[in-house]
Formats: sequence, C-alpha cells, structure tokens
Amino acid sequence: MEAQAILSAQLARHPEMAAQDAVKLIFQAMLGCGHLVSGVAEVEARIRLETEGLLPCPDEPLYERIGDDYLRVNLRPAAALGILPGMLARMMVRSAQDMPVHTRQEVAEAIRHLHLPGAGPDELDGLAGRLTGEPAWLPGHSERYRAAYRPAYRVVASRYAPVLKALEVLGRRGGAARQLITIDGPCGSGKSTLAALLGDVLQAPVIPMDDFYVPHAQKTPERLARPGGNADLERLLAEVLNPWQRGEAIAYRPYSCREDRLLPPVTVPCSPVTILEGSYSNLPAIARLATLRLFLTVGRAEQLRRLRARDGEAHLPAFQQRWIPLEEMYFRFYGLPDGGCTVLSSGETDVDTNCCV
Repeated sequence: MEAQAILSAQLARHPEMAAQDAVKLIFQAMLGCGHLVSGVAEVEARIRLETEGLLPCPDEPLYERIGDDYLRVNLRPAAALGILPGMLARMMVRSAQDMPVHTRQEVAEAIRHLHLPGAGPDELDGLAGRLTGEPAWLPGHSERYRAAYRPAYRVVASRYAPVLKALEVLGRRGGAARQLITIDGPCGSGKSTLAALLGDVLQAPVIPMDDFYVPHAQKTPERLARPGGNADLERLLAEVLNPWQRGEAIAYRPYSCREDRLLPPVTVPCSPVTILEGSYSNLPAIARLATLRLFLTVGRAEQLRRLRARDGEAHLPAFQQRWIPLEEMYFRFYGLPDGGCTVLSSGETDVDTNCCV
C-alpha cells in the first residue's frame, strides 16, 4: 500500500493528524515496532502499566491496519476483551523478529511525497531529514493528536489479524474455565499457520487432526464414503477429548502418514485453552465441545497454488482426485461453515505447513 493511501485511511478516522503524526504513522507502517522491543517480560510490564490508567473508549476498534505489513492494536478494547498484556507482548516480540522491509531513507522519501492538509512540504521535509540525519530519533504524536484521541496502542505484524479476530470473539463470549478452539477448513487455507500463532499467543497446546487420520488399512471404500470418515474420531475421543472433558492431561499416539503407523505417545498437559486444528475438526462430536470454531476459506486457484508450492507438482493430483473431494463431501454434508463458525478468508492467513497425503 502506498504511503499516501495509508495516510488517507488514517485521516478518515483521525482528522486532527498533524505532520509529526503522519511521520509516525508512515514510520510504523514501514518499519514496524522492532525499535521499541526487548524481551517479552519487559514489554508485558510496560503494556500492563499503561493499560492500568486507561479510560474506556466504546467506539474504538480492536485494531487498525497501517499498510500491508503492520497493525495498530488499541489497548483499551484489548483490555476490555480480556486480551492480556502478555499476549500482546508475545505478538510484539515475534513481530520485531521480522526483518524490516524498508530503511529509514525509504521512509524519509515516502514522507517527502505526502500530501497532508494543513502541513506544508517544508515541514514534512524537515521531519524526513531528522529520520536520516538523527538515527536515534523516533517520531512521536502531536499534543493535538493526543488530546483528540488519547492514543494507546501497540504495533504488531499484520499476520496477527486472524489471531486478534479470534481473541475478540472469545472475549465477547466470555471465558469458560477451560476452552477448546477448533480450526477447520480446506487443505492449504492456513490452518496450521494460524494454530501456531494462536497457540503461541495463548500459550496453548496445539493438537493436529493430521495425527488422527485413519491408517491406510482402515481406508476402506465404505469408510471413505462416510463424510469425515477419513478421521479417526474414535481414537480422538478416547485419547484426547474424553480426558480433556475430565480435566486430565492428554496422552495420545500421533499417526504418521509417511510411515503409516502410530508413533510413541505425546503428552499434552491440562491447559486453560487447547487448540485442535485441521480438517474434520467440526465433526459433531467435536463441535459440541468447542468454545470457538474457526473456519478458514480459500479460493480454488489459490488453494492449488499453495499446495503446489508446498508439496510439489507430483502430489497435486492426489489432492485434486482424492483429498479435496473427501473434504468437500464432509463440508457439504455438515453444512460447513455453519452459523456457529467464525469464518476467516484466505487473505487473512498463510499456507498450512502440513497436510496428510
């Protein structure tokens, strides 16, 4: 997104922006938050201290996009939704680990080409010069902006948008003592990527449905003709969901597609939140236990592009002729995504990192 478009989008919400606010915006949109980040504990402490003194702002969105690469997460709605400082701190620290895609010189050049009502080119040019001439200088908000909007936010990478959407839904529903989040959708829609991000933010274990595909010997025509029959629901219930319901630690045997056998048991401690990700995680016996059901969508062309990039051209026919039709039969039979699902589009997630072939 061009710098002027980023500025115009923010001006629509914040018409009191001054030149230094525009500079701060473009600086963050191009360089992110790495210049302010240390360790998780230090970042968490600073967020906690700032959050304690904030007054509510009912119409403030949880987050706002600032270009293609970063988001501003507003602290007031985050606190109201129960998004803890530690969660935001982990997002910030992971975001800061990304290498910035731009330099200060590029930011300065973008600023020099901005058009901001009430700000002359000399003012913007002077601020741009500070960015390149004073390497330690960081732009701040104007007093006018602070008085009008009381800004309180943190900058994180845009890949956290679906994580924030999930946390927003959880916060609005209220928290149970223990929560089960399921992430379903077609192969290549980004389920594993989202599960890893959400699991890190929530410090929650992630259990892949790939560990519960049925062995090849059990993939009879009769079983595969049953919607969702490709999943070993019986073993999932016995080894994972029944102990989870009892509040016990989980010990299950992952299935290896490549070796076509069950591997040694994996232990998952009892946790306030457990994430079950993968196709077939909306089977009724699972869905009835879930606190939040996320469903990711992806267009066919983009799905095939992702699968080709991930697994290679040689594996694409297996997806087209077998695995995708099985998933689609399951989605049609159970009417997925249904009204109980929170739907995220493929543009909000990246590609899966695993899928059973």
